[in-house]
Amino acid sequence: MHENNSEFLPRLGPQVGADPVTLRPFETLRSPSGGPLKVAILSDFVRVSYANGAVFQTRSLYRSLRECGHQVTVIGPCDPDAHPSELAPGTIQVPSRPMHAYPGVHVPLPLDSQLFDVDRWDFDIVFAQTTSLLAEFGVWLRKMKGIPLLCVNTTHLPSAYEVLLPGWLSGVPGFREGVDFCLRGPFEQLFCNIYNESDGLVVLSDGLKKYWTERGVKVPVHVIPRAVSLDVFAGASREDPYAELLARAGLAANSTRLVCAGRHTREKAQDRAIQIFASRILPAAPNTVLFMVGNGPDTAYYRQVAASHGVLERVLFVGEVPFRDMPNYYEHGDVFVHTSLSETFGNVLGEALWSGMAVVAMADGMGASSQVEDRVNGYLIAPGGSSCREGDARFGDAVVSLVTDRLARRRFGREAARLARLRSAPHVVERLTADAFRAARRHVGETLPVPDMHRSRLQQLATTAKHAHRWALIMSGVYLTGRLRPSQERAGKGASLHPSFAR
Repeated sequence: MHENNSEFLPRLGPQVGADPVTLRPFETLRSPSGGPLKVAILSDFVRVSYANGAVFQTRSLYRSLRECGHQVTVIGPCDPDAHPSELAPGTIQVPSRPMHAYPGVHVPLPLDSQLFDVDRWDFDIVFAQTTSLLAEFGVWLRKMKGIPLLCVNTTHLPSAYEVLLPGWLSGVPGFREGVDFCLRGPFEQLFCNIYNESDGLVVLSDGLKKYWTERGVKVPVHVIPRAVSLDVFAGASREDPYAELLARAGLAANSTRLVCAGRHTREKAQDRAIQIFASRILPAAPNTVLFMVGNGPDTAYYRQVAASHGVLERVLFVGEVPFRDMPNYYEHGDVFVHTSLSETFGNVLGEALWSGMAVVAMADGMGASSQVEDRVNGYLIAPGGSSCREGDARFGDAVVSLVTDRLARRRFGREAARLARLRSAPHVVERLTADAFRAARRHVGETLPVPDMHRSRLQQLATTAKHAHRWALIMSGVYLTGRLRPSQERAGKGASLHPSFAR
């Protein structure tokens, strides 16, 4: 039943900057002195250690700014497994400790006194693409030197902090409610305070903008979706990767390919996709196969879920795929299934839509709800209340309807690709980001007339102590909490699977 999605992809029109007379948005940015910008990107990763939407977007921003002549410095936690070829030129690594709950992630800590040498840093803007307290370093730079700071929120915090703890605790009566009561409010207030000490907050969807403004964020909030990497997703039709997988599993070559892609961590709820497949989809559409593309600390658990439901032979675990090969999996898949409720955007969802796949996703009020228009480029399903049965039934019925309706798949796929090019084309995202850079520069000038470096030595020491202490205390707590959930896999082979920041 499979058809190649590339057959009906719209052609990507000329990009901004293709005409030598037309400047790219980033080319119009200038430092106060009139030269190229000196940009610091605060990142939770200094290399692409595993498939991760935030780090791929950091790489895209780094490359785009450099292509337009700007100087870019990536600052992030030290990764002892990183090969020099994986690091962007001039990368600055701060002391760190490994996060056991998330292999490949390292917790940044302010253990280097040189970090707070104010004379060491000379930037025109800081872009904090981080959900760690590394953002405190950006706030400190802003207060000390008046450097504009843009923060980015790409993580649904309630989902993130819960996953630090062992899964078995979720079954303890009252545990989820207790975690929510003890952590949600304080963490939201912590980040709200950080964002309000910046010059703007970048979020990925209107739903996330509403989320943060309701919690007290007062600075300008910019909605900027993630761009699709044209160096990976532009090109001719590619090789079908599923044929060999089906043959190896002894399954029919004409099986309908359902694709669920992403990092295997329980906050992404891919186990729900497996359960819906077993209970709702396979009985009604026995010629379907669910391909789990990706890897992570919960892969073994997902295999157990498939086995317990008796569908392990029809749920094929592909493993982590090199980023450059992902277009193959979208192009030759039939229906993309997305059950996560924690995505602030969801790169895999955006890539599937760009590639012309019909999508069935849960209405999360954030990422999926901003990307999927129900019955236009896919189905957006209400997840259900405390009992997920109704949501599971609706989700399964939607998938089955697409499996059995080839014309609907084509219609949704055509609209998916068209809308994705309007929202996530690189030149669209670059224009929005350049506008946010300018707004941040205006904001710091209006709200911070005198940086602390022009105040007394005592004031400077107080500012440094405040932000270093908060950073150290909270990140140490996150590190220690993460040790409650031992690592189940080694970090990804970044150099062999994924491109580097500079490449």
